[in-house]
Amino acid sequence: MEFFISEKFRLEVHWDKVNYLNDMEVILEGCYFCGPVLSEVVEIQQEDFIRLDFINQYVVFVNHYYIANLSWEGARRTEDKIFLDNVVLKNKYLNSVPKLENDDYIVIDTINHENEKHSYNLVYISYLINKDGEHYNFRSE
Repeated sequence: MEFFISEKFRLEVHWDKVNYLNDMEVILEGCYFCGPVLSEVVEIQQEDFIRLDFINQYVVFVNHYYIANLSWEGARRTEDKIFLDNVVLKNKYLNSVPKLENDDYIVIDTINHENEKHSYNLVYISYLINKDGEHYNFRSE
């Protein structure tokens, strides 16, 4: 399974530690956004969420769409990162897919989220990546 994301539209979500709160929620401690698309981001809301669509990877575990909410309460920007506070990743099927590791990260394709396209695209196509920078291919495992 390959995925292709124009480098211009690449957004990454990294974290220091994963803490499973319950069967539906994961707290991502030390979480931040980074990637080339941040040069296009003017402002980020202090409290907000985005919907991450992992169907390309998780279709082998969940026989329908796998969309997780990534929410935060607080954001502060540096030159090349946006640090997020109180980050929660939530999905009702969270216990049906492999657990996140501390060294994993998420790559988000933001190509359909420029101002003129964003209102027609409610989710962000996303991929779970391992510590070696390779996307998980659950179909072959």
